[in-house]
Amino acid sequence: MEPKNVRRLRMTFETEDGPWTLSLSDVKEGLLAEEVESVMQTIINNSIFGIPPTGIVKAELIETDTTQLV
Repeated sequence: MEPKNVRRLRMTFETEDGPWTLSLSDVKEGLLAEEVESVMQTIINNSIFGIPPTGIVKAELIETDTTQLV
């Protein structure tokens, strides 16, 4: 079988209760750090989730290859 490549963006925010992580699957190829930081700042500024983030901790692009054997 053909290997399957999965790209995931993991964004970690600071909150009053400690770190909070948001993961997105199938992110576009060539994603820039500036784009990610802008989106993270928009999430902070608009408090669109139940836990209001107060700052950016980090963002990571995670790529995994999976090959089904059987």
